[in-house]
Amino acid sequence: MVYLIFTSEGFKEALAEIIKHKADLYINEDVLNAHQRAILSEHQIDFHILESRVEATDEQAIISAIKSIDKRIEKAELFVEFL
Repeated sequence: MVYLIFTSEGFKEALAEIIKHKADLYINEDVLNAHQRAILSEHQIDFHILESRVEATDEQAIISAIKSIDKRIEKAELFVEFL
């Protein structure tokens, strides 16, 4: 299971499910603070910073990010934040 998150609000809403499922997380660089990174580490959650910032309303950038994840992880169940 993989979560693709772009905003702090999206992260806060998804955190419990991410932890519950031990999901991988792909996220914009400026979303996580030190405390949130510590929580993820404590729960052994892998998180990956997106190569470039993706706006949650930019459909083309979201599709590009999804394609990039698909290349790395075959047949992953992917949950995407979309506004």
